[in-house]
Amino acid sequence: MKISIKNKITIAMLVVILTSVSSLGFFAYKKSKEILIEDIKHKNFTTLDNIYNYFFQNFMEGMEYTVNHWADNQYIVSYKKNPGDPKTVNKMPEGLHGIANKWKGIVEANPDIGWMYFGVQEDGSFLISPIDPSITESYDPREREWYIQATENPDRVIWTDPYVDAGESSLIVVTVAKAVLKQDDLVGVIGIDIKLDKFSEITKNLVFGDEGYLMLISNEGDIYAHPDDDLLMDTAKNEDWFQEILMGDSGTKMFTSTEGKNKIITYLTIPQTNWKLVGITTVDIIEMITPIKNQVVMIALISIAIAFIIGYILSLIVTRPVGEIMKVIHKISKGEMGVRADIQSRDEFKVLGNKFNEMLVEIEGLLKERDLNVKKLIDKNKEIMGQNDEILAFSEETEALNEELSYLLNEIRNNYLSTVKALANSIEAKDSYTRGHCERVRNISLAIGKVMGLNQEEINNLEFASLLHDIGKIGIPLEILNKEGFISAEALETVQKHPQIAYNILSDVEFLKESREIIYQHHERVDGKGYPRGLKGEEISLPAKILAVADAYDAMTSTRPYRKISLTKEEALEELEAVKGRQLDIEVVDTFIKILKENQIEIDA
Repeated sequence: MKISIKNKITIAMLVVILTSVSSLGFFAYKKSKEILIEDIKHKNFTTLDNIYNYFFQNFMEGMEYTVNHWADNQYIVSYKKNPGDPKTVNKMPEGLHGIANKWKGIVEANPDIGWMYFGVQEDGSFLISPIDPSITESYDPREREWYIQATENPDRVIWTDPYVDAGESSLIVVTVAKAVLKQDDLVGVIGIDIKLDKFSEITKNLVFGDEGYLMLISNEGDIYAHPDDDLLMDTAKNEDWFQEILMGDSGTKMFTSTEGKNKIITYLTIPQTNWKLVGITTVDIIEMITPIKNQVVMIALISIAIAFIIGYILSLIVTRPVGEIMKVIHKISKGEMGVRADIQSRDEFKVLGNKFNEMLVEIEGLLKERDLNVKKLIDKNKEIMGQNDEILAFSEETEALNEELSYLLNEIRNNYLSTVKALANSIEAKDSYTRGHCERVRNISLAIGKVMGLNQEEINNLEFASLLHDIGKIGIPLEILNKEGFISAEALETVQKHPQIAYNILSDVEFLKESREIIYQHHERVDGKGYPRGLKGEEISLPAKILAVADAYDAMTSTRPYRKISLTKEEALEELEAVKGRQLDIEVVDTFIKILKENQIEIDA
């Protein structure tokens, strides 16, 4: 389906506006959600901090003040039992009756306090008010946790974890205690039992958020205060948020509940006890953010409507001049030359229309020139057609001459090659040791070259080089070639000249140009110790490396004047392995050994 320019402009405007508004709306929605969550977290933490400061901290500091006051009381500090007096439990000595009455008044005025008492270090006496008849004479305060903690921390007030009172009241209490010292000597410990219900009462009477509640827990997860009395001294270890709040002293975390709502956990650590004061609220973030989402959608819809109107107006402005130009093009396609575009606007489309009209004038001129040139070409073509027969006859004659010349060149090439091969054969005929050597080297070289991927031209050059590689021995005296046993340095130097002699013999034969270079290099070594030029590594061509391996293998497996017994195939392969990388190319040797082991070549003896 074809879409007009007008529609394309309208759609483009819609896409741009919709994309921009959608992106802006998405990020605004996301940012609003983040701000809302952070605001809730901040308010919750501020509320929790205020609750701690105004209720828990004030209450606990008041208790600590009371304990410190009595721990510094001169009668308590100076207390010492009379000699011979028995251990005292559940009654006050005469000298402390006034203090006992004050303690009783404090307890009666503060229903959150269970008892006030003084544990004596000297004999384990336990002076308590009001009197608890259920405490027996065997009770020794020095063995109690609150006493031990206070004596281990004599410089500060200590708070115990909740425990069941030692009497028959079965109350769960928290003890706040302080060691009594007289010139660094321990006199005893002052303690106040606070009913655990006091902390639950605080959590019950305070509002935390819209649907939230407070709880007090230990680092082990024991619940010390909760609006639900059934959960007191239960555990919060299994709650998904418990491990998170253990990792810090204070903070706010958000979790998703099973109902899909967000649970916000706010906590701080009470320094006196290391307990965690925890506030838990449940909020529906999606519901709270819905008004913002609705506003974003409304803005997006309004923007789309505006974009559609603007796009439609722009499309009309753009398409009118284009439509005028299209009308002119349509008339020209029907053969109506001489028409021109009439653009009424004063913008770039006016310039475009003028340039279009100028182009039409040029095209009309070119068409007239074309017609004139066509006429000239027709006349010239008639003249050329008259000469066509002569050209064809000349072409046939030239083709025949080329064929004859090609035949003569091949004849010359073959005759020269036959002559050179005859020379090589004549050398082999004089030397019974090397008879058939060139043919065997040829067979080995071609087998290696084909496996190593040489192209046909390289194969042909390698074949000629293999057949003619010893032609240079024409210039070597026969008595040196056939000398048995040790050969002198002078004779060896003479023998090593045969690659140069071969190169010189073949230097005037153009089609053997590549082959003579292979022959020239076939006694070079990859370690640079060969002859005649001392080439090494990549300086030696691959065909020359192949010829060197083929020549060496046939020499090893044939009799020579200097070696009457030829090597076996296995011995020759071991020798090739020994010299590869120094004398011979590793890749060529490995390829030849693989060919030989897989019987891909037959070498005539």
